[in-house]
Amino acid sequence: MHIQKIEQLTHEKWLNLYAATFEHHGHVGRWVYASRRPQPHAERTAAAVIIVPILRPPSIPPELGGNDGGPRLVMVKEFRVPIGGYSFAFPAGLLNPGESIEEAARRELREETGLEIVAVRRVTQPLYSSTGLTDEAVAMIFVDACAVPQVRANPDASEDLEVVSLDFAGLCRLCDDRSARIEAKAWTILYLYQQLGRLP
Repeated sequence: MHIQKIEQLTHEKWLNLYAATFEHHGHVGRWVYASRRPQPHAERTAAAVIIVPILRPPSIPPELGGNDGGPRLVMVKEFRVPIGGYSFAFPAGLLNPGESIEEAARRELREETGLEIVAVRRVTQPLYSSTGLTDEAVAMIFVDACAVPQVRANPDASEDLEVVSLDFAGLCRLCDDRSARIEAKAWTILYLYQQLGRLP
């Protein structure tokens, strides 16, 4: 398959539509997709970060479950305009220019949850969100986190979200709840831990 040209269809601040004309075995087609990049296909880098935070005793504050059990997985329940309702996901956000994955993760986790990263367990390569719809690539970062008394969540004015703290039993209930709206990558992590039989 060969992409012959790419045409920008919209001129919005955060996200735009592009139309790619492609040729494959003599067939010429047109594919419309979304991109955050000023030049689609220019580079394979993560434009956003998804943070998978684990709280471990004795650093779990009472409002997030306290220290009467094991580790807890932190998620956010956030209103998402495209689906017209709330969905469960992990804290996430776009990278600022010149910002590293870890720097963005620390900033976003602090803003959305008031938590601080104390250890980084794994950072993935750029992972694509939905390759039939967008060229967006994200990095996932798995971290240990803790609450800091003087730090409070400070989400953007456009964000309507609630911090959710799950022990293993709560994680399993959410994973199996067919009425819950759950972001795909988040559900995959829930299922992974459910099959593992514990939080790491």
